[in-house]
Amino acid sequence: MRLHHQPRTRSTRVLWLLEELGVPFDLTVISGEVKQTPEYRKLNPLGKSPVLEEEGGPVFESGALVLHIADQNLDAGLIAPLGSHERALQYQWCFFGMTDVEGALMDIARQLWSDSREPDAGIIELATDRFVAATAVIEAALRDADYLVGNAFSIADIIIGSVLGFARTGELTEIPAGVVAYVDQLEARPARQRANAVAAPT
Repeated sequence: MRLHHQPRTRSTRVLWLLEELGVPFDLTVISGEVKQTPEYRKLNPLGKSPVLEEEGGPVFESGALVLHIADQNLDAGLIAPLGSHERALQYQWCFFGMTDVEGALMDIARQLWSDSREPDAGIIELATDRFVAATAVIEAALRDADYLVGNAFSIADIIIGSVLGFARTGELTEIPAGVVAYVDQLEARPARQRANAVAAPT
């Protein structure tokens, strides 16, 4: 399989998972320009990353790829058995991270990173409040645990960790104190560091 990866995007969560698993894969590091080419748009018509090329054809969307790859490697223990309560909780946290948490961060990013308008302080304030409320839910789940599900590292931590890492590296908002230690321990994982170290093409 081949991962088409653009550094500093949602694609990094897929690369992080692959590094955790230690499975063989090919990596193509792409730029924003490459994503607009006709060849790349055959893989993803919207020209976004990541894309995973596998035997059956291309698959896109980072969350789908995390679930799919984890399912292909059940013995690694990063995803619980299908139909189990633990699997449901992992789904819960993955989708919570990609909707409630990341949605708030993207609303902030659109204001701070726009070249065409001044940031709307009201939108930023509302989105920040949503982010704080969402991270309070994460903090409560971690009160007596190091990880979100079953006190074991899983895909839930990869998704939530990648989203909270985006808040930090993008300098979008402060990560609440109650989850800083959690983010720090995820960022210290060797697989996460290897994924982060992949540079954009020059």
